[in-house]
Amino acid sequence: MAAWWVLSVVMIVGLLFAAAHWHLDGELRKDGRDRSHARHPEWTIHGSYTDAEVQDILGELMTVWLWIAVPLLGASVGVGYFIAARSLRPVRRINRELAALDPLSCARGVQVPERDAELALLVSHINDLLGRVGNSYREMADFSSRVAHELRLPLTLLRLRLEALAPELPPEVSEDLQEEIRQLSQLVERSLLMAKAEGGTLEHEIQPVDLSALLEDLHDGYAILAAEAGLTLGWQPDPGLSVLSDPALLRQILHNLLGNAIRHGKGEIRLEARLVADGRRVRLALRNRIAGGDTSLLGTGMGLRLVRAIVGALGDTSFQAEERDGVFEATLELPG
Repeated sequence: MAAWWVLSVVMIVGLLFAAAHWHLDGELRKDGRDRSHARHPEWTIHGSYTDAEVQDILGELMTVWLWIAVPLLGASVGVGYFIAARSLRPVRRINRELAALDPLSCARGVQVPERDAELALLVSHINDLLGRVGNSYREMADFSSRVAHELRLPLTLLRLRLEALAPELPPEVSEDLQEEIRQLSQLVERSLLMAKAEGGTLEHEIQPVDLSALLEDLHDGYAILAAEAGLTLGWQPDPGLSVLSDPALLRQILHNLLGNAIRHGKGEIRLEARLVADGRRVRLALRNRIAGGDTSLLGTGMGLRLVRAIVGALGDTSFQAEERDGVFEATLELPG
């Protein structure tokens, strides 16, 4: 807005100066200047200015115009900036409030800036939309939680009956069925955990956790899984790292990140963990190239969604995931 204001003023002033300059140049060159003879007042002498005289007059006039135009341009910039800043202030406030919302708090909407009636209708429509989104999100979370609760008992009974019938079944059939039930049970537990985290009811206990030891404990198992998938595991955590977190939830986060990397990755999966510059936080980064050409759905499944939900419940922990040039990177920062 400030740029448009300044550009408009400059164009208007420039056009006025150019028109005045062109008109004066034509008038000075016209053969229409009359004057009297010094010795014979009754004589009338007709003539015009020479080119040198015209250029000299126009040069002096241009100097005067510049003395006027430069302060005018500076004043225009200041006025334009003031108008733009004042006009965009309520928009910036609305943007800040929207950026601070999450799925659990979006139903509260944003506040209408004072004395900005022209934005009231827009904010009202935004709040209506946010309210519907928030209600839908809560209903979906409640439904997921109820479904997970309802499935736990049937799966437990099915697993117990399968264990009782295992001697009567071929070993390979029994193992396959038990593996399928185990995967279903894990899916149900993860769904229930995500519903609790997103619903704000996830219980956790923050305590010191030896991150280096936890990563060392996970290394061998995921090295085998990576080798089976044709991947290599670059494991480079610094020794002696300690963080403040919930041990079980932190382990769940690492399982989800590593499992996601093995499912979607190719080549090398690189894990790094080290203290950040201030020495009070630990940054864990996981990078891998993405298998296949379509990356539009990467990170939209349950794995990373559960990570984001748990991180949001833990509080003083941040998580970012992005894909750039075929490389996926997940970054987790924890208090040290």
